[in-house]
Amino acid sequence: MRLTFYSALMFVLALFLLGCGSEDSDCPNPNTLSGFVYIRQGALDELDGTLDDDVLVGDKSMPPAGFLPFKGAKVKVEETGASLELGERGAFVFHPLPAGTYTLVIEYEGFPPVRRSKDVCVVSLPSYYRPPYYYDPSPQPDRPPPKPEPPSQPSHQTDTSGSWDEGGLSSWGEGEGASARKR
Repeated sequence: MRLTFYSALMFVLALFLLGCGSEDSDCPNPNTLSGFVYIRQGALDELDGTLDDDVLVGDKSMPPAGFLPFKGAKVKVEETGASLELGERGAFVFHPLPAGTYTLVIEYEGFPPVRRSKDVCVVSLPSYYRPPYYYDPSPQPDRPPPKPEPPSQPSHQTDTSGSWDEGGLSSWGEGEGASARKR
């Protein structure tokens, strides 16, 4: 239990140190377009044919009084074309995105789309920061296999076949006039 508590404490501390620990931060979710979509209770039963005044996009995970998470609605980022279907909590996350203002298009069966603007901020991260692995489920274009590397050239080596060492000598005679030759 201590390891789990300690790990959770370190995670919260790391988020705080990166500037993502509170909603009061200048940039609570850097490089991320995220939030929650809520719909007014009973809005789908009204006969006015539009949801424009009944849909909220916010950063808080608890819906305001009189609103519910908009489960089953489709959220699309107009500038990138990325989209997803909202789940039980009405949450959406699109990552990574450059800083700027993006248009969310919220669609639900038979109703005209609702458009909302949302900002993405960017903060400078430490040089040792490595972004989390991002899985892109879209099919990747076929890429040709990498070209094989050319065979490496043998490095220049000195020919030692003519070197003289004690093991390669035989002597002829003894004394000053003795000579040696390679075996």
